[in-house]
Amino acid sequence: MAVNGTEYRMWVRLAQREDLPEAAFAAVVDGLLPGDEGFDPGWQEGVFREALPTLFGRVGDQGLRDRLIAASPGRVPGLVREGVLGPRDVPAVLRCCPVDGELLAVLAEHEVHRDLVIELIGSLGHQDLIGVVLAAERLQVDSDLSRPPVAPEWLVDAVLRRGLGLMAAKLDAFAAANAGAKGRYWRPSKWPVWNTVGMVLERCPDRWLELTKDATVGRAVQHMLLDCMETEKIPDEVLAACVPALVLPEWTELPMPSKSQRLRLQNIAHRVDRHPRLQELATATDSLHETAAHCVKAGGLLHTRKLRDAQPYEVVSLAHDLALTSNDAKALAKVFEVVAQLPRPTAVERPSPHDGPEAPTPKSLLSDDKRVSSLAALAYNPHLDRRLVSDLLEHLHPAEIQWLRTYDDAVPAWLKEAAVQHKASPAQQQQEVPRVLTDEELDSCENPQAVMQSWLDAVREHRGSFFDQVEYAVIRSRHRTEPLVREVRAHIVLSYFEQPVAADALVRMCGNDPARWRAVAEALSSKSLDRFDETFGQFIDRMTAQAV
Repeated sequence: MAVNGTEYRMWVRLAQREDLPEAAFAAVVDGLLPGDEGFDPGWQEGVFREALPTLFGRVGDQGLRDRLIAASPGRVPGLVREGVLGPRDVPAVLRCCPVDGELLAVLAEHEVHRDLVIELIGSLGHQDLIGVVLAAERLQVDSDLSRPPVAPEWLVDAVLRRGLGLMAAKLDAFAAANAGAKGRYWRPSKWPVWNTVGMVLERCPDRWLELTKDATVGRAVQHMLLDCMETEKIPDEVLAACVPALVLPEWTELPMPSKSQRLRLQNIAHRVDRHPRLQELATATDSLHETAAHCVKAGGLLHTRKLRDAQPYEVVSLAHDLALTSNDAKALAKVFEVVAQLPRPTAVERPSPHDGPEAPTPKSLLSDDKRVSSLAALAYNPHLDRRLVSDLLEHLHPAEIQWLRTYDDAVPAWLKEAAVQHKASPAQQQQEVPRVLTDEELDSCENPQAVMQSWLDAVREHRGSFFDQVEYAVIRSRHRTEPLVREVRAHIVLSYFEQPVAADALVRMCGNDPARWRAVAEALSSKSLDRFDETFGQFIDRMTAQAV
């Protein structure tokens, strides 16, 4: 039970005296420790901590030491780091402090604790392991800035061995965890998350090759390197050792192949894209191409009905994945045909005050470059008949042709050359890219309304922010007319408040008729998704007819 607050500071100074008799230790400790009510807030615990180094240096009774440790767990890591608390105090430390990265790092600073630290690391989960290494590498107040702290090699090794063991166990349990999966919305689960252990593995590049060949954790290491490391950091010999894991053999027998094998192919393609050298390294066993063929067949990924019902983003994703993984000319031709039939993009030049002096890029002109980027990705695959691509050029939008001429990193050289040599067809020559003009530029136009109509016509079949920008340009213009505003989607007009475009129209329509005003209020509170497709003219007509 602590002495009164008015005498407490004096008692702390007494506890710090080097000539304090040993007979006083028990009473002094009793006077420092708080009762059940705890320390007085704001000051007392800080004052108490001042006495701890001196007391631990003199008090030998373990019971008293344990009581001091329990009273100030937040100070314990610092005392361990300073060597004030030693092996005899470890049981009390473990009772009052969480076994986390901070505690293990400070224990690891003293060789006497090595065996204990290794034992405690064996009880950590994979998400806590990196915290041990980071704490050991953290700068302290007295650190030499010219020599940042480095975690002891034995500590990193113990953390890595624990992490790899956990990942290997999770990998072994993956197939069993998904064996009985059912249901429409099922997806593979329990696949290991490598990131935190990967951060530890990254610190040991000299051990990568050895670890990839380890009988117990080798496969987990291979997966981890492929998913976590930058390809520039992985030597060819190590990357070659990771080829067996590239094709995710643990996914082969998963249920619901239409989902599981599609995800498997997607993950494999991501790895090939991340490490392009794998395409060449994997040809020795042909495992990449064989696995891609298995995924396509087992998952029915190219069934005509499935492709017909697929959303455009699903077609684009599949095309990019097969471009990186397949050597089947027929499969590539089939997915190419589906990509070619994707909705045709449009193009509008939309100047911005942030534009520089450069000409607008094809990406900024196009409403969507997913089709042309997918065609270019497929064109990289040497097993696709190039004539399919060449014959399609005359059917692309002129801005898509310009896209192929512009982006060297996304277009194979032969296709870029074909795009450069391509002469626009008569249909392409008629497809000028309209430019959204400012009101000042429209002032000089003979028919500004016709110009703005061309903008709306260009984006009529498209959605998203690209379309929104064009529509907002129309309703913000002082050259807008009622017929033009009627063509803009209702939710765009109704959400625009900087000028009373919608308000004026509603006042004209509703006037003094309470029923019409109520009908409008109810319509604007609707959560129906159909309202995003309705034009403002259709909205006005519907409201007018509803109130009659």
